[in-house]
Amino acid sequence: MQRIACLTLGLILSALLSVSALQADQPAGQGKVRVLLTVGGHGFEAKPFYAMFDAMPDVCYTKATMPKDAGLLKPGLEKQYDVLVRYDMVGGVTPEQEKAFVELLKQGIGLVALHHNLGAHSQWPEYRKIIGGTFIMKPCEIDGKHYAPSLWSEGETIPVAVADKDHPITRGLKDFVIHDETYKGYYTDPGITVLLKTDHPKNNPMLAWVHQYGESRVFYLQLGHGPGAHDNPNYRELVHRGILWTAHRETSKAGSP
Repeated sequence: MQRIACLTLGLILSALLSVSALQADQPAGQGKVRVLLTVGGHGFEAKPFYAMFDAMPDVCYTKATMPKDAGLLKPGLEKQYDVLVRYDMVGGVTPEQEKAFVELLKQGIGLVALHHNLGAHSQWPEYRKIIGGTFIMKPCEIDGKHYAPSLWSEGETIPVAVADKDHPITRGLKDFVIHDETYKGYYTDPGITVLLKTDHPKNNPMLAWVHQYGESRVFYLQLGHGPGAHDNPNYRELVHRGILWTAHRETSKAGSP
C-alpha cells in the first residue's frame, strides 16, 4: 500500500510539473498576455501603479529594473514575453545593449512606453525614433529645427480628446478629464498616428500615438505621473488596450469604462 501511495504521489507531482512547464513556455497568442514591465531612473508611487496591472485579468507581468536589467532586452525576449511596457527613465545603456534592443524590435515584440519614458535615453537619437518622440533635456537640433528644453508642470487638470475614433485603442472611448502632469515643447516624429490630443496651454497637443518600428507595434501615452492617472478608469483602459493592441490581441471592447 505504501509503495502504491508513493507511486500515485509521484505521478501527481509529475503531472503538476508538466502543467507548470507548459504554462511557462506558453506560446504567443494564447492565454494571458505576457508583459515585461521596466522601471528605474524616476520615482513613482508603486502601489497604485502596480495595482493597475494587477487588475488586468488577461495580463501577467514581470518587473525589471533599468539599467540593471538592460541586458534582458535582446533577441529571444520575444519568445518569453509578448509586450514590453517601459515606465523607466534611464539616462542610457551601453552601445551593445542599444544595438541588442534594436535587434529585438526587428524580431517583433509589443512596445508600450508610458509618461516619463519620453525622457529616457536622451543621448541616444535612435530611441526617439523607436517611441516616436523625446523630451528635450537640453538645447539641441533635430531634423534641422532648434529645440529648447522641454517644460513640465505637476498637478494640472488636463482635458483629453479622442483624435482617432477608429483605432482599436481608442475606439468607443469618450473625451475625458484627468489630473496629471503636463509636458511642453517635446519632439514628436512626423510619421506617428496621433490617438489623443489636448488643448491645455502647458502641454503639446499630442498626448498619445502609435507607429511601427521594425516588426514591433509601438504605443506611447504621455499621461501617467501618479495616482491621479493610475486610478483613473480611462487611463487604465488606455494602458490595457495599448498592451492588447501591441500584442496583436485586438480588443472587442467599446464604450467608456
